[in-house]
Amino acid sequence: MRVDTDELWDDEPPRRAQYVDGAWGRTANPNTADGELQNIAAFSAGISRLHGPRRTAVRAVVWLILIGFVLTFVYGVLGIVSIW
Repeated sequence: MRVDTDELWDDEPPRRAQYVDGAWGRTANPNTADGELQNIAAFSAGISRLHGPRRTAVRAVVWLILIGFVLTFVYGVLGIVSIW
């Protein structure tokens, strides 16, 4: 039995990584601000393609997250104000 193998895999040029948004033209480190912006862009692009009940569910989750941020901020400000 003969098995063909690709023995020249070291000689192949490196593949270019895909990027999320054409504005950057490269893949950013996800631990940087550019990476976070790319992640947000990918998330919003995915949401914009959804329709029906899945879109409604995602919108509800996003609103709950935003409301959680606002409540946390207000709670923190009230905690700081009550100390003074």
